[in-house]
Amino acid sequence: MRGGLTRVYGRGFSTAIVRTTSHLLAGQCQLIQPHELRTEAVIDRLTGRPVKATNDSLGVELPCVDLSQQFSADEIETLKQACDDAGGIAVFTNQRLEMTIHDLVRFGQQIANSDDTEIEPHSTVKGHRDAPEVLEIQREANAQVVFGENWHSDNSFLARTASYSILRGVVVPRLGVNDTLFSSTQDAYDALSPTMQGMLLELNAFHSANRAYGAGHSGNSRAAMEGTGMVMRTDTNVLKEDVLQPVVVVHPRTGRRGLYVSPTFTTRIDGMHADESVSLLRFLYEWIARPEFCTRVSWRPNQVVMWDNRALAHKGLADDVSQPRVVQRVSIRGTAPVNYRGQSFSEKVKVQAAPPSLFDWAEGKLSQQQQQQ
Repeated sequence: MRGGLTRVYGRGFSTAIVRTTSHLLAGQCQLIQPHELRTEAVIDRLTGRPVKATNDSLGVELPCVDLSQQFSADEIETLKQACDDAGGIAVFTNQRLEMTIHDLVRFGQQIANSDDTEIEPHSTVKGHRDAPEVLEIQREANAQVVFGENWHSDNSFLARTASYSILRGVVVPRLGVNDTLFSSTQDAYDALSPTMQGMLLELNAFHSANRAYGAGHSGNSRAAMEGTGMVMRTDTNVLKEDVLQPVVVVHPRTGRRGLYVSPTFTTRIDGMHADESVSLLRFLYEWIARPEFCTRVSWRPNQVVMWDNRALAHKGLADDVSQPRVVQRVSIRGTAPVNYRGQSFSEKVKVQAAPPSLFDWAEGKLSQQQQQQ
């Protein structure tokens, strides 16, 4: 278990007791990891039995939570605690065959209501015709470009970024391909040297939607939409502005620090020369992608995954595009990311092109590296 023990104890599980009812987290599963490594896990103590972790210390599988039901405020808090406890990933398997897009919206709204916020419609792509809050990501069989296949945290290009994203599998290829890869950016930060941590704490970086969704960029998410039913929005200025974010953000619930950069949306580090910025970002992207910080979530029919963008980066794997794939996502509007001083930034500037070499590297080298894992 490479680095598992350190990461489990380093996570700092919550000890808060949250009232729950017997129907919420009932399950008869065994942990993949030794149970004694999670003795303080709130999900274990609340249920009185272990639930199934998706790998050593990142992610948890909840097989008996019906997301079509109406939850109490305490139950929603319990699910969020479970997500915190598992490093930011909760996998809800065995959802009802009758689950609809409206059930997904209802659950997302309950999560949003618990934080006095709302579901954030996608900033650049039109929502589903029956539920505008939902981004339906469509991929035709044998697609040449795949939506979301580079590392990113959802909506990092907005001043108020996404807290949670909730993804439902609608048309899912065979098990074991087209998984979603997650990296704990908090574990990645913790593993850096104190000297590197100290330097990064003082840095900020610009994030932009233009690289992923702007015209004229081959291989980006906009290109992946061609030939599908996905349509770009024309009523937004998000492609014209970059947003400044801390390179290291502090999680508002757990207090943990995590890296907040990605090859999809981060364009440059503020105050650095271009070559300095490229070199440092390249190092951070390679660091985040290291296997010891990552887990793969395999998709099954009737499965929903909720993850915390403030603790994770993710990417879709395109190891088999021979079959179509359709997933539906809602994202919860969060607060502006804060640095270790409690500062947040809302500075927006006109989009500036990032060095082409960084994008070439991000789309080429990193993609090949992950496909080989």
